[in-house]
Amino acid sequence: MKEMTKGIIALFIMLAVAGSIYGYDVWKSSQPLVLKDGDFAEIDYILYDENHTVISSTFIQNVSYNVSFDDSNYTSIPIKIYFGKDYPVVYPEGWSYSDLARIEGVKISDIPGLYNEMKGMKEGEEKTILLTPENGFGKKVHTGMKVNTSMILGFNTTFEIMELKNTSAILKWMPSIGDVISIPQYWYDKPIHQPYWLWENATEVIGMNDTNVTLKTTPNVLDNLTLYPWWENLSTAGYNDSKIWITTTPENGSNFTITTPYGSVYGEVKNVTKDKINVVVYYNGNASNYELNRTEVFDRIISLPRTFSIGNMYLEEMLEKGYSFHKLAGKNLYIRVKLVKIYRVD
Repeated sequence: MKEMTKGIIALFIMLAVAGSIYGYDVWKSSQPLVLKDGDFAEIDYILYDENHTVISSTFIQNVSYNVSFDDSNYTSIPIKIYFGKDYPVVYPEGWSYSDLARIEGVKISDIPGLYNEMKGMKEGEEKTILLTPENGFGKKVHTGMKVNTSMILGFNTTFEIMELKNTSAILKWMPSIGDVISIPQYWYDKPIHQPYWLWENATEVIGMNDTNVTLKTTPNVLDNLTLYPWWENLSTAGYNDSKIWITTTPENGSNFTITTPYGSVYGEVKNVTKDKINVVVYYNGNASNYELNRTEVFDRIISLPRTFSIGNMYLEEMLEKGYSFHKLAGKNLYIRVKLVKIYRVD
């Protein structure tokens, strides 16, 4: 009898547990979905400024900032979004990439304040969110800003924004007298034909005016230089107060290969004199003779521009994170959001 009582008690416990689990599952299935990374959704929104001026919304009519999304006097057409920081691979049935909308041209994930506040919202929930420049459309780019970048001259240095135009900006290099640099092969978008780039940390800033900088190179390596990539370590250098010279001495009868975008070109050194290098180059079955100067001479001191015109999109990549050329950059804004429906793709 005692064992039977224990069995009945155990059965009741099992039934109670099963019932509570079933009840929890039923309750859980009835709860609204919560927005999470990787979800798709339809939302309504009204974006407005501190003066309550509506900038954009999902309403097809002009509305005030505080109109109800459910007001039957107006029509709101929810936009479709992807709530993720990457790009979706699969879509809800009937959706495609072209269906995904942006707010003022910006993805939801690139508006930090909106993205963070929307995470965890439930279907049907509404929120009013403050978007500061830092967590909204970015801080405004302005003249006088300093930009540290290696994207212009190939070495990290400081520029100042001197002028902002519709699609471009004027930047000025801000070195100091006595700074030592390595001259690149390109000065932003223009090639430097003299081979100052053979010497690292060998060029000094000796003067400047509003638009140009004066540079003086002092070679710090004189032997085993490679002026021509097909004659490695076969050049030597010298210099005086005003000039630098480089002399190249390949071996008579030696072969070499020049790699071009159109294929390899083969050559042979026919003769080396005091002043000239005579070579024959073979390409596509044809032989061409060339005469090169053994010694190239160029100035130690040159003047190069310190001001550059940069496209705004290119400049935005150089700026400290958080700065933007967006038309709403620098503004405190508000956005009212209603999460209409969540779509989850397995």
